[in-house]
Amino acid sequence: MAAYELPPSRSPNLALLHPTQEEKVETWKLNGTSWRDGGITFWILVDSTLPPNERPILASCESFRKRALVARAGKLEDALSHGIGSVFCDPDFRGRGYAQRMIEELGKKLDTWNQEDGKKTIFTVLYSDIGKKFYSKFGWEAFHSSHIALAPTSSENKTRLSGARPLRAADLEELCSLDEQFLRADIVRNVPRKKTRVALVPDLQTMQWHHAREEFAGREMLGREPDIKGAHVGCEDTSQVWCIWTRTFGSTEAGNTLHILRFSIQGEENIAHDDPEAGIDLTDLKSTDQAKVHGAAAVLHTAQVEAARWGMKEVQVWNPTPLIVLAARQIEPSTELTHRGDESIASLRWHGEPEDRKRVEWVGNEKYAWC
Repeated sequence: MAAYELPPSRSPNLALLHPTQEEKVETWKLNGTSWRDGGITFWILVDSTLPPNERPILASCESFRKRALVARAGKLEDALSHGIGSVFCDPDFRGRGYAQRMIEELGKKLDTWNQEDGKKTIFTVLYSDIGKKFYSKFGWEAFHSSHIALAPTSSENKTRLSGARPLRAADLEELCSLDEQFLRADIVRNVPRKKTRVALVPDLQTMQWHHAREEFAGREMLGREPDIKGAHVGCEDTSQVWCIWTRTFGSTEAGNTLHILRFSIQGEENIAHDDPEAGIDLTDLKSTDQAKVHGAAAVLHTAQVEAARWGMKEVQVWNPTPLIVLAARQIEPSTELTHRGDESIASLRWHGEPEDRKRVEWVGNEKYAWC
């Protein structure tokens, strides 16, 4: 590439475009490879006066098409949302405002991106690893971002925590379909007046994307693919408890985490209150609900065993409900919530009227929504 004088970030010549195939490969080299079967859009900030494949990539990112639900005024609407990931600026170009310009332009593009019949995007999400302030300037405001962590264990407890069966890839389609039914009923139930509830759908495609990532990393780093994808328990009252997980492989063992993508407890909405830190006393629950807690503890314990088998540092559950926290404390009584302030901050932009943003509740704000 010939010598090129970098333009100011406010230059009218800068434009957010789609890369050519060669430029796309360059963004992969700069920021690693991401996967999604369809529904992924690559974006690059470039000087639009320069020809493709000869223009420096000043900043890049990806957007992922996501199925979503929106509940308001007692009505449920299927919607199309987007998640944003792999935001990157070449170190040689940093400090010039290019990332800021790209995010500004991206917000405008996503207002109508991939929408049909002139519809407008209702909301989009991203996960900030640079705190809560930067993205909030462009409308992606920080939502609740907490987690609990459990240590791996190499021995199975065959008594108190027995009964969970492992889930494999073939088991997930039926459970994801059932989960979506539960979510549709839950999100529209008793929506407060003037409030809007939104959720990304924890469908099979979403789980498969996460699992494709872990399988690729397992093959490349360890020479084997993870086969167990979660754990399931059937309760005495015929309700079900299950979780689906994925493994994140870091460059060192300290970076390895088994993340619970989605935790489903059938009938939980009739038990738990909204504040996981307030706590629930197991003795205050009726026997069928205590069984749900024990079932949740059993699947968490199975996750701990699987984490040990794969050399994970810990098991994490994002934004756990009070019932999940109670279940974790049956295993580790000292379990406490960690509130994240710098990394993996769940952030949501409401693309409608700004005043409506304060009325939005994010349901299912769990790891599966991450991108």
